[in-house]
Amino acid sequence: MKKNIPNIITSMNLLLGWTSIYFAYLGEIDWAVGLILLASLFDYLDGFAARKLNVQSALGTQLDSFADLVTFGIAPAVIVYFVSTLSLFFVENGIELWLFIILGFIPLLGAIRLARFNTVKEESSFFIGLPIPAFALITISLTWTYLEYNSWIVNIANYQVFLPLTILLISFLMVSKWKFISLKIKNLNFKSNKVIYIWVISSIICLVLLIIFGNIFLILPIVLFLYLLFSLINNFVS
Repeated sequence: MKKNIPNIITSMNLLLGWTSIYFAYLGEIDWAVGLILLASLFDYLDGFAARKLNVQSALGTQLDSFADLVTFGIAPAVIVYFVSTLSLFFVENGIELWLFIILGFIPLLGAIRLARFNTVKEESSFFIGLPIPAFALITISLTWTYLEYNSWIVNIANYQVFLPLTILLISFLMVSKWKFISLKIKNLNFKSNKVIYIWVISSIICLVLLIIFGNIFLILPIVLFLYLLFSLINNFVS
């Protein structure tokens, strides 16, 4: 029974991603986004459980990849599709099908990223290419920000057109050779983990400022933006 615990947790990740697609189809985007957030917790817990119980297996590795593809590749693409088609631009021009096909590159690139992760050994101090869970969190945070905050920031041009294009561009980072921050640190030494420390400290400062100004719910997109920013900067200065 013990050896099946991580796989059960992974299965919950997949089922949550599948259910997220259903809610996106119904137009219940808040629920769809929330389920992906919950699934990301299960994605962390399955690996944690496997290590603590010492029951890592090839089956678990493959199941985890399939779950991640559904939850962090397919589900976010579906969410972006249904949010984007709220715009009359896609309906009036009859290009909804093209939008759907183009957004198919998101799970495609995610599948390539997962396949590479399973076949190429990566250093624990960083990831090669944007991890697919991080991509999914960035996607849903941008989508949720658009839906919840009716401000000039998200109303630049036509955001429902801008959103899928931005997400599509970010998705190509998954198959890039750039290094991205990993939280699997071996020690607390500042010099060897300075990018992580800078990211965490900057995030805490932003959290405090958001609490002061009453915009606490913006913390996720800001923290993820900083993750992208510091990861990309680190590629040029390291």
